[in-house]
Amino acid sequence: MNELMVKLRFLIPTLPRAEKAVAQALLEKPELICLMTLAELARETDSSDASIIRFCRKMGYSGFSEMKQAFANALNDSSIMTVEEIHKEDSVLDNLQKVYKSNMQTLTDTILLADKEAYEEAVQVLLKAKSIHFFGTGDSAAVCQLFYFKFGRLGIPGSAQQDPVMQLMEASNLGPGDVAVIISYEGKSRTVLNAAKVADERGATIICITKMSKSPLLRLSDISLFIATSDVTVGKDIVARRVAEQMVIDALYLSVLVRSDKGYEKRLNSASKSFELNKIRGKGFK
Repeated sequence: MNELMVKLRFLIPTLPRAEKAVAQALLEKPELICLMTLAELARETDSSDASIIRFCRKMGYSGFSEMKQAFANALNDSSIMTVEEIHKEDSVLDNLQKVYKSNMQTLTDTILLADKEAYEEAVQVLLKAKSIHFFGTGDSAAVCQLFYFKFGRLGIPGSAQQDPVMQLMEASNLGPGDVAVIISYEGKSRTVLNAAKVADERGATIICITKMSKSPLLRLSDISLFIATSDVTVGKDIVARRVAEQMVIDALYLSVLVRSDKGYEKRLNSASKSFELNKIRGKGFK
C-alpha cells in the first residue's frame, strides 16, 4: 500500500483539478475504489468517468478495473490496522484498544498525506512571524489554546480567542508578517471562514490544518496541511482528528524551536523555571 500512496503523492502536483480530486480522495481513504463503481467514485470526487480513466492510466494501469484490483490487493496485503466501531456491549478495555488502533491509523494516514514542501514552507513562515494567532471553533478551539500556550512560552505574541467576535477582532488587527493558523476539519465553519477572510484581506499569511477535500478554507489559505482520520466514535464526534491536528502542530512547534536563532530555547527554559512557582515545596508551603 505504501508504494501506491507514494505514487499518488508524487503525481498530485502534476494533475489537473478533476484528477487531483480523485488522487486526494484515494490518499485519505484508499478503500473507496474497492467499494465503489467507476460512476460512484466520479460522483464522490466531483469528477467524471473520463477523468478517472485518465488518472488510472497515469498511475500505470490500463483502466479502472485494473487499478481497482491493484488497490484491493494492496489493502489485503498491507499492515493497516482494522479500525472497529464502538458498540454498547464493548468493555472499557475493548474501547481503549479500539481508540488506540484508530489513533495509530489516523497518525499513519496523516503522515502519508504530508507534503514535505508545504511543511517546510509553514516552518519558514512561522520562524519569520511577528505574531502567531490560532483560530478554531468547538473542540478544535482546545487544540488552538494548547498551542497558543506552547508558542507563547517562546515569547511569540499571539492569541487563541474562542468568541467569534473576538476572533474577528484579532483577525482585523493582523497584517503582513503575522500568521493565522486555522484549524477546521471540514473547512466550512462560518466563524473561522470569516476570520480567515479578514486575515487574508489584512495581508496575513494563513496556514490551515484540515482534511483533504474541497472546502472554502482551502481557497483562502496560503499553506494547507492535511490530516486523515480513521475514527471509531459514534455519530459525528470524530475525536481521532484531534490527535492528528496535535501531531501536525507539534511537528511545526518543535521545528521552530530548534531552528530559530532568536533564543527560543533560552526563553522556554526561563518560562519553565517561572512555572516552578506554582508547585508546592514542602509541608509548610502555603
